[in-house]
Amino acid sequence: MSPATIFFVGQPHEVAHHAAPFRDQLNIQIAAPEVVLRQAQPGDLAIFYSEHFERFRECCQQLKSRNVATLYMIDGILEWRNAWENRPDELACPYTMRPVLAHKVACIGQSQARILDGWGNVGKTEIVGIPRMDHFYDSSQPIAAAETSNDSNQFRVLVMTAKTPGFTPKQIQTTTQSLRDLKAWQANNPTINGRRVELVWRLTGDLAQQLEVENHLSDLSGGELKEMLIGVDAVITTPSTAMLEAMLMRLPVAVLDYHNCPHYVSSGWDICSAEHIELAMIQMANRNSARMLFQDNELRASLHCSTSATERFVDLAQSMLQIAQQKNSTGQALEFPDQLLSDPPIHLSEFSHNRIYTNAEEFRITDKTELQVQWSHARREIDRLKCELENTQANLDEAYEIFEQIESHPIAGPVVRIRKRLLDWMAAFGQSKQQSETKNEVEPHSIPLNNQ
Repeated sequence: MSPATIFFVGQPHEVAHHAAPFRDQLNIQIAAPEVVLRQAQPGDLAIFYSEHFERFRECCQQLKSRNVATLYMIDGILEWRNAWENRPDELACPYTMRPVLAHKVACIGQSQARILDGWGNVGKTEIVGIPRMDHFYDSSQPIAAAETSNDSNQFRVLVMTAKTPGFTPKQIQTTTQSLRDLKAWQANNPTINGRRVELVWRLTGDLAQQLEVENHLSDLSGGELKEMLIGVDAVITTPSTAMLEAMLMRLPVAVLDYHNCPHYVSSGWDICSAEHIELAMIQMANRNSARMLFQDNELRASLHCSTSATERFVDLAQSMLQIAQQKNSTGQALEFPDQLLSDPPIHLSEFSHNRIYTNAEEFRITDKTELQVQWSHARREIDRLKCELENTQANLDEAYEIFEQIESHPIAGPVVRIRKRLLDWMAAFGQSKQQSETKNEVEPHSIPLNNQ
């Protein structure tokens, strides 16, 4: 059996950063689609980073017909507008991933696999993660919580846009307006709780020029992003894979989306109009605990990050290559089992009352005996209050019974009723008189000025 070859389909500038984490382990050859079609043999494996454009789709279909294994490696989040609301003349295939053309698709997380299964890809999806993000965290350790600010006197917010800020002119206009609203809000609100607000802009296209702000974008492959995230306290971004990096760094993340689209990946905050900005800013500055818990668990559903994504991708590629070689040697049609990788564990963020209810002193008690004593005392106090409430209710019932007896008495009853009507009339008269006096008062600014 001749040695198999693994190709990564695309130009080096398109795929080198995607292949970097596992290129040496798999001995990958990066090659353009036309080169792969000339060189690939039955039993080889071709990895695709895109099925959007015809050069990749045609290549994938031809390779499958020649019993070359094909694997689509998704390197980012799914985005509603990109999937459903492109221009009518868009060059990309409007049905991309519905279904996936390749034999298998490496998904970034559980929720993405579920969405793709719903698009007709049951049996193709494998949960891998994003290998290039392995350096953002140690998969053997829980994601560290960055509970303290970089600077207690400053609140720095990184504002980002996706590589494509919009897929139609109208979408780009809407995205631009959302950024203008952010800039205007910061100009009118220079501080939050005594902390100076600073917006750090990382914008794509010509958005920075339009907004007349300093742009800190220098590398769209994400190489410098981690360093930028270390220096900020929160992130506001249009729907983008970059939000996952920020969430991995335990930063509060708000999705800036005026387009009113469903979100395939959720974060702790949504900014869908100018009215949402202030509350989101205040809560992110305070690191609202309930929202941070929600964000942590959404991250784990959206991105596999409990084990190395690089190792899972290598295992998937080697398994596919082994099956392809075996099928080729026996002359069988190339098919793959529904699931090659075992389901990865999902470690949800631990729910802690002390973390969520920071103002409740009781949740800060960790000594079991002290908690038992406090609970025992609380039960005694509750029992005492219940007894007082029962006695009070009994006294009220007795008073009502006496009052009913008096009211039904042939002599005392009419006197009580007359007294009650008299009190009601005096109360009504006093209220009417007060309203009349208030109405007749003349405010100083309503007095007409005499002509001088």
